[in-house]
Amino acid sequence: MPTLSGHTDEATAARVNDMARLEDRTSSQITSAAVRWYVRLSPAARDALRRLEAAGEDAVKAGAWAAGRALLDREFEDTVARGLKGHTPILSPTASEDEIMAEAVRLTARR
Repeated sequence: MPTLSGHTDEATAARVNDMARLEDRTSSQITSAAVRWYVRLSPAARDALRRLEAAGEDAVKAGAWAAGRALLDREFEDTVARGLKGHTPILSPTASEDEIMAEAVRLTARR
């Protein structure tokens, strides 16, 4: 497997090492995942990352939070779509609030 080398600041290296320990992975695996995602970003997204870095730590934190939120939202949408696959809705577009609540209870009730 090819090897890449890079330089980073002490705080980032410590974060990678801590994350690797918590996730029971190597720092190389963490670094590889980060690079794998970075090289798949569009040029505009990479430019945005560089602008955030230039704006300072608060901008990086806010950007990382927004990116994480977008990933979790995407995962949620995919999970809901998989869960509803093959589900035929029984509510009409004009269903009352009581009908909607009853259907929600039916869908979430333990079987």
